[in-house]
Amino acid sequence: MDFTGVVAYPITPFAADGAVNYAELRRMTSSLVASGVDSITVLGSSGSFAYLDRTERAGVVATAVEEAAGTDKQVSVYAGVSAVGTREILTFAADAEDAGAAGLVVSAVSYVPLMAEEVAAQTRTLAGRTELPICLYNNPGTTQFDFPVELVGELSTLSNVVALKDPAGTPETFMARAAAVQETTSEGFAHGISGDPAIVDNAVAADAWHSGAAALLPELYLTLRAALVSGDNAGFAACREILTPVIHTLAAQRELSSLHSLARACGWDAGDPRLPLLPVPGSQQRDLARLIDHV
Repeated sequence: MDFTGVVAYPITPFAADGAVNYAELRRMTSSLVASGVDSITVLGSSGSFAYLDRTERAGVVATAVEEAAGTDKQVSVYAGVSAVGTREILTFAADAEDAGAAGLVVSAVSYVPLMAEEVAAQTRTLAGRTELPICLYNNPGTTQFDFPVELVGELSTLSNVVALKDPAGTPETFMARAAAVQETTSEGFAHGISGDPAIVDNAVAADAWHSGAAALLPELYLTLRAALVSGDNAGFAACREILTPVIHTLAAQRELSSLHSLARACGWDAGDPRLPLLPVPGSQQRDLARLIDHV
């Protein structure tokens, strides 16, 4: 089933001059495949999709797909195709499909917050232009659009709309929404959770964990999820004790910049985020590096 398990969202590494560092992206991809994550999604929020042009986006997808295909493991590589305009979404989706992506992730990004009927029309248009499975990304903190359960149910009737990536809130609110989503969608529809503090703190397995930090700490996320699913309370508690200070330190830093900081602390040549985003201050970088040394 698509979009289940640990779905890792790698950053897009940049060189000193700001260009995409495709060589490091290859190394990141092969490392993720070897780690055993269930799938990889490039060009998510973690992957700086909003700061890349069409050529760069296509290059990132092609590089990750090619690298993953060159291993002896079968790991799906999905592509984020979010954009302000429907025309651009369709273009990015076609490019991702041409590059061999196994599925698409799309959010309701817009300069003017979208209405439900606009999101429905955009999703139907995308679903009609591709046969790839589609994961809807509910990201109200950025898009100012919160997917109603009824709309999720309506769109899930499209044969290739197969998953929802949802923010967490509390365990109780997520489980209540999960029950409502399950009630309005067909069997096999995957309802995943996003937001690393919620994933680590809430102890909710969900159908999927969508995570940027999991692309940099995959073994810990895989261990945490396996312990939770199997009911290994002691193993879960021990792993969560290691992860919690790292994830909460990230959450206190600037979004996206913090992931580049974590990547650097983990030994990757990640570069800084693209301007106008600034890297985290050196003191915060050192704090994170010290935590990773303990991990």
